[in-house]
Amino acid sequence: MNAAKALPQNKIKPNILWILTDDQRADSVAAVNLALRGTKESELGYVESPNLDALAAEGVLFPLAYNQSPGCSPSRYSMATGQYPHHSGRYGFEYSHKQNDTAKPTIPEVLRANGYQTMLAGKAGLRIKSAPEQGSSPLIYDYEVERYALERAGIGDWGKQSTYNWEVSNKPIKITENLYFPDGTIDSFEYFKDGQYTTEPNPIDKKLDIIRSYTRSSQTLILAGESPMPEDKTLDGKILQAFQNYLNNANKSYSSMLGDKIEGPKDDKPVMISLSFHFPHTPVLPPKSFQDRFEKLPYKLPEFSKDELKKLPKQLVKIYKNMKTDGMTPAEKLRMVQDYYAFTAYGDSLIGKAIKDFKAYNQRVNRPYLIIATVGDHGWHLGEQGISAKFSPWNKSGHGAMIVMDSSGEYFPKNTIHSDFVEYVDIAPTIYAAAGIDVKKDNAYLDGFNLAEVIRKPELKRDYVLGEMNQIVGDRVYLRSKRFGFSMKIRPFMGKPGETHEAGQDIMWAVNASDKEAEMALYDMQCDPHERNNLAYASAYKAITKVLRTKAQNIFLGDNRLEVNWKEPNVSNVTSFAVGAHNRNLAELDGLAIPTCK
Repeated sequence: MNAAKALPQNKIKPNILWILTDDQRADSVAAVNLALRGTKESELGYVESPNLDALAAEGVLFPLAYNQSPGCSPSRYSMATGQYPHHSGRYGFEYSHKQNDTAKPTIPEVLRANGYQTMLAGKAGLRIKSAPEQGSSPLIYDYEVERYALERAGIGDWGKQSTYNWEVSNKPIKITENLYFPDGTIDSFEYFKDGQYTTEPNPIDKKLDIIRSYTRSSQTLILAGESPMPEDKTLDGKILQAFQNYLNNANKSYSSMLGDKIEGPKDDKPVMISLSFHFPHTPVLPPKSFQDRFEKLPYKLPEFSKDELKKLPKQLVKIYKNMKTDGMTPAEKLRMVQDYYAFTAYGDSLIGKAIKDFKAYNQRVNRPYLIIATVGDHGWHLGEQGISAKFSPWNKSGHGAMIVMDSSGEYFPKNTIHSDFVEYVDIAPTIYAAAGIDVKKDNAYLDGFNLAEVIRKPELKRDYVLGEMNQIVGDRVYLRSKRFGFSMKIRPFMGKPGETHEAGQDIMWAVNASDKEAEMALYDMQCDPHERNNLAYASAYKAITKVLRTKAQNIFLGDNRLEVNWKEPNVSNVTSFAVGAHNRNLAELDGLAIPTCK
């Protein structure tokens, strides 16, 4: 990376724009590929991201940024609180609440307490309730034009309606999919009723060239297809419009597209805006203008063999079985890749418009600004490991990217690439520091670092990144260095505290479990960069596996692990048998014989 000067002191609170996308792979950004591979193309082929590339040239690109959980809600909660899941007590899609003493404030809440106006356009995904017995979610930002509210209101190109009988179950009894067209017509299809998916084909699939996830457990997900709406009227187009409406109504009240009364930003106060796009999350429906171009492009399909499953533990085989797409035809797989990258290219065009408008607003109010672009709340597989999904400990689920720039260029120098690991828990302290908040004094619970310090201080370098998941297959943790990717089963339960067990129950299970019971996976990324050969039980890697298992157990279970029963007001447990285990270095591997690649 380019040399960064000493960190200056910001005297004026900057306006802040945090851009976040959903299910976006790091390799969909040409600047990331150029930094890591020396070419703008991904390993699969052509990508198009001129606006994120331009933003990277204006600041610092972090091509090795890793999320802390490969699922939307736990990842977003981790970012919003600046905590690892094992320190926040939020491991999956359970609802949290502020009645627990351990619950920490989110980024917009902290900023509001420090003089900021806050606004969300798009997806929050935090799943925070007002209280355990309440189903409603509190307003986290001053104003929200929320992605799911847009969907429920029929604004955009796609949506679904779920019907429940809450007295019997929290599972839906009917799910209806809606596709919206420019002329006002709506195509509706009831694809789930009476506890079963319908076997009837949806007539709209042929019209919009839709490919669904017919080879996996959730068979109705749209993995490829054409949006019924033009570029400006898709769900993401409407999210951008909500953002633009806010900036265009400074110093006055206006009605949002949902009918809510919103106060536009006041010029004399700093503002923080979260622009949280839906793309390229399923349904993968790029506008026709993008889909037509990308369907003419060749792509290499990821390699996968079912022989890989023979070396995988039960948890990872279960992930494959639930989310497999290797049974699709080669033509369908190609379309899945083409439409995914078409969707990310379309999203990049929206990001470019948002950045332009945000800069214009700041120029008018004469205030410095900070822009953080987070590429994916987590990643997405396009056939790697035989799946098209997230929810896994493999690299494609964990690997993202970040770009940070400030208007002065003093904090985040232009044309800089920081090629060491960073984590998504770094987002909160970076934003707080920019806002003039004393991170160390006021927010000592934060697990990350201010990225403006990371690029200047070698002592903040990480040897590894962390993540934990609790979706689909139960608790599994992973620890990833540049050489090794390690994961293991960490709890013996399928559910979460308050569901299948008490907070802290059998906390030493993984420590006492046999190697087989721990269901380990180890990949030598130098020899096997696509993670196709599990070496956790190979004799040549026995010592390495032992070190990484011990390290992972101590960090995730013993270094102040918090487990919370979120169904109760204030029930939690902290385990502290290995405080300090997370020291961010892997000195334990020094001196061990590491096999050479064959």
